[in-house]
Amino acid sequence: MMSETYDLGESVVHRGSGKMGEVVDAAESTEDGTTESVKIKYEDGSIDWHSVSEVSKMLYETDPTSSKTLFD
Repeated sequence: MMSETYDLGESVVHRGSGKMGEVVDAAESTEDGTTESVKIKYEDGSIDWHSVSEVSKMLYETDPTSSKTLFD
């Protein structure tokens, strides 16, 4: 099993619903300290606990060329 850690305030997405939100709490395993479940506050204001197997970290794409055009 892959260990995963989540920080409070980190942006995540629920894989099943595609809803985006942020981590507001986390429950860790007493044995090894890895995160087992996270409490997510969604953009619509709802809050739910989910297993980390149901959650993915949000990845933000950045555009390194945003400060200039490709055809300068």
